[in-house]
Amino acid sequence: MKIIATAVLTVVLCAFATMGLAQEPRQSPSSSDARTIGDLIDVLKDDALRQQLIGQLEQLRNENQATTGQTPAEASKSAESPAAAGEEDAVFNDGLVTGLSQWFGDLAQRLPTAALGAPIDVKFNQAEVQVQRRLAAPGAVDDLKGFGSRSLVGWAVITVAALAVFLLARRRIRTRVARGTLKRSVVRDVAVRSLYALLPLVVCIVVALIWVAFLPYSDTGKAIFVLLAMPFAGAVASASLMSALLVLLAPSKGWRLVSYAQRRLSPLVGALVGLASAGSAAIAPDIRSAIGPSTSDIISLVFDIAVPIFAAVIIALHRRTVRSLIVRGYSNDSERPVFDRAIYWIGTHWQHFGFLFVTVNIGARLFGAQSGSFLTQSSLSVAVIVVAFIAVASIRRFENKRIATANRRPQIGVRPVILRRLSSIAYRTLQVIIIFYAAVFCLGLWGLDVGGWVSSPAGLSVIGPILSIALMMLVAWSLWVGLDAWITAALSQSQVGGTYRERSARVRTLLPLLRNVAFVVLTVLTVIGVLANLGINVAPLIAGAGVVGLAVGFGSQQLVQDVITGLFILLEDTLAIGDVIDTGDRAGTVEALTIRTVKIRDGDGALHTIPFSTVKALKNSSRGFGVYTVAITLAQGADIGKALDVFKDVGEEVRNDPKFATNIVAPLDVWGVDQVGLDGIVIKGAIKTRPLQQYGVGREINRRMNVRLQELGIPLAKRSAGWSGEKVMA
Repeated sequence: MKIIATAVLTVVLCAFATMGLAQEPRQSPSSSDARTIGDLIDVLKDDALRQQLIGQLEQLRNENQATTGQTPAEASKSAESPAAAGEEDAVFNDGLVTGLSQWFGDLAQRLPTAALGAPIDVKFNQAEVQVQRRLAAPGAVDDLKGFGSRSLVGWAVITVAALAVFLLARRRIRTRVARGTLKRSVVRDVAVRSLYALLPLVVCIVVALIWVAFLPYSDTGKAIFVLLAMPFAGAVASASLMSALLVLLAPSKGWRLVSYAQRRLSPLVGALVGLASAGSAAIAPDIRSAIGPSTSDIISLVFDIAVPIFAAVIIALHRRTVRSLIVRGYSNDSERPVFDRAIYWIGTHWQHFGFLFVTVNIGARLFGAQSGSFLTQSSLSVAVIVVAFIAVASIRRFENKRIATANRRPQIGVRPVILRRLSSIAYRTLQVIIIFYAAVFCLGLWGLDVGGWVSSPAGLSVIGPILSIALMMLVAWSLWVGLDAWITAALSQSQVGGTYRERSARVRTLLPLLRNVAFVVLTVLTVIGVLANLGINVAPLIAGAGVVGLAVGFGSQQLVQDVITGLFILLEDTLAIGDVIDTGDRAGTVEALTIRTVKIRDGDGALHTIPFSTVKALKNSSRGFGVYTVAITLAQGADIGKALDVFKDVGEEVRNDPKFATNIVAPLDVWGVDQVGLDGIVIKGAIKTRPLQQYGVGREINRRMNVRLQELGIPLAKRSAGWSGEKVMA
């Protein structure tokens, strides 16, 4: 029931358009060709029009000679020369700006004659001559008066009969439908109401046929009388049918809203259908022959422009009413079915599409490209847009489910990340293709031959650069996505043997720099390509950039030295973020690296920024391993052997301690007695640890050595007077 209720507006507009424009002759190319040939025959038969046409052609020839300075023979010869062909082919290489300017210039030249086939003043002159010639025919005025008197009475009878049937039918179907009524009952009620709504149309047709059958009309007069009666009949029947079909929305929208739409919206829709029918009747062959081709074209143009303008007025006045008829009861929640979301989106933005259709219709009519009625084209365009939106929404929902599934089962590695990013690009591309083909199809409905325009020189000069720009941006985007995905995966944790391991400091330092450089390069190349396809000469820009770069290089030699030195330091992996380094005058932990400077945080918390060119020598304490030298000074007469045994035992204890075992690379290496002097006996050893862990391990060895030596009674050396700084007298 919801689907039937929400689709009612599209269905009713299609029905109105089909009913009101069933006799439209513009649908077939053969009728258009016949009309053009008939116009030409009328011009050639009329002496005044023929002389006027010859004068216009001579004026165009003289203007062409004054502009080019060539005779007609010379102009024809130059047009066939290879140089002219080369100038025409140059259009395709001038870029998008040139192509658009030439295309708009061509449209501006065609505009005065596109809608009517001739300038408006010429068309009015032709219409005046054609009407005067027809009125000047023997007995034409008397025949016109007789036709008018008979037809006015007949149209009045038809109007009275149609209104009487309309009021009678309206009285029979005024029962209201309550909210929540059964679907079967509503459909049956709407079917009955629709039959009553079509009665005024049937009555108009029957009365018109009876009127022309019993009164003296010629064959052409009969056709004209019936054709001129159809707009009113179509308007009354359309208003009634609109009111009947709106009842389908009563169970879901409520009778109050439906009743309001029946009173306010239905008469306007009927008037819109009547205007469209009148425009179609104006170009019917019988009426065209009676009033003249030029007069028929002018009247048809007025109606064809009046219909979309009147539709724009309806849209502006009742945009909220139509929105309430469409979207009430729906939401834009992503969990709703795609059809409901499409209806919600169309109902929310329907006025924008309406104004767009009005603009396209008027533009197509002014440029002579319109091939159908406004209501038919609008209804079919809305249907195409709904289908396209459903397809795009379905693809988006499928993509969201895929992303959610991938997030629940994350995969670490370059290939899964790149495939996930590229699949997103593929989904976006598919959505763009669907929207593009929907737009092309809608433009075809409005009489705009996109395929023919694309194959024309003007179309190629516009579409070629656009496709080049789109392809270039797509390639650049794909390259960036792939590179960014690879760098992201490379910077993430790696799984080895079931455990996660952080990437090296060198990788975490260089890859972000590589990503920034790649982004800048791709952006610059893409911008240059886009500018070139726009028709802008990029050679001076590139040359100017080279000159500026050369000037900057000469003026900033120190900067260049910093960059080159920093590049080699980073490539050689001399230091990385988190390393403890000493540059000779500054020492601390590396906090940040750029291509030009290194930032060091010292022990006092100060941050030092050092250009790479000032680093002559660099001490890195965070690479490979660390060594701590243990030195103990024993007193004279101490048991050296026992002290060495204690040295070894303490080293083994610390090595076997779980708190320090992971930081020790090799066992304590006891060197033995290193020095014998007046101050005591010095024994030394060294232990190899992980980088920056030697100090903690060494302090623990010193603590345990002191405790063990005191327990065993092995005395440490005491300071002598000379060692303490006191002066020793000879």
